[in-house]
Amino acid sequence: MKFLVILLGLILTATWLKEADRFDDSWFGRYQLALRKSVSKLKIDEKFRLLVALGAIYGVLLGAVMVLEALAEGAIYGLATMLLHLFVLLFAMDRTQPARLARDFLKSWSAGNRQGCVEYLQAELSLEAPPNAADGSALVGQFKRLLAYRSFERMFMMYTLYMLAGPEGVMFGYVSYQLRSELCRGEDQRLAMPLEKVIAIIEWVPLRLLAITFSLVGDFNSCVSRLRRHLWEFSTTSDNAQLIADWARCALSEPAACEAQSADCDEAAMSAEIEALSGLLERSQIVWLVVVAVLTLVGF
Repeated sequence: MKFLVILLGLILTATWLKEADRFDDSWFGRYQLALRKSVSKLKIDEKFRLLVALGAIYGVLLGAVMVLEALAEGAIYGLATMLLHLFVLLFAMDRTQPARLARDFLKSWSAGNRQGCVEYLQAELSLEAPPNAADGSALVGQFKRLLAYRSFERMFMMYTLYMLAGPEGVMFGYVSYQLRSELCRGEDQRLAMPLEKVIAIIEWVPLRLLAITFSLVGDFNSCVSRLRRHLWEFSTTSDNAQLIADWARCALSEPAACEAQSADCDEAAMSAEIEALSGLLERSQIVWLVVVAVLTLVGF
């Protein structure tokens, strides 16, 4: 059933939902803030209060998924369970598709609207300091980093968590990423660093699998030496977004390309780089779908 759920999710995302606006995740900020305020009223030690708040943020949503899954079990010959799994997966994937992200950015880029590109990056990355609109290479570099990591966290990570732990795993991943985003924007950083370490740990294996996939669907020879050097490295403080961007550039045989050059780098060449990265991510998505199908056939 898992293969069918992922396949349906991809089909819906690429067809029916491709023009729809992304889910509004602002509710999560209000949700976690309300829970943390409620927990702050408890007369317990500060350290325990943080743990209780964290447990409540995860527990409420994971508990809701578990209850719904129990209620749906066996209903309508299993169709209710499949629809629940599909909804949770779509909810977490946020209808992310590399081609659409690339198209949205290139719409402003191709029109010469650099300020529109800056606003897009600010909205997607919640940047405190806006990038320099005059530096085209920096804008493209930041977008390529966004495109690679957003696709990883919203698609490839969710596929992995779904295969390993079902909708509960997907919801755990969604809460982790949303909570990290909220904490990084807020003033209270006490939970941010521990959460970063947890995310770094759960990302380690999927990140390496995606790097191997890049080498298979991209320039394998260019990736081999880098894979040998970095495949087994482990650090809870590594910049995984940059790692993915670097591996993607390696798979596309981009020699630091325009990012290391002047701001006057050719706009058409930059557009081609973005489209090439989008294609790499979509080919990788197909490979992962085939692997999921094989795992399903062998009874995983």
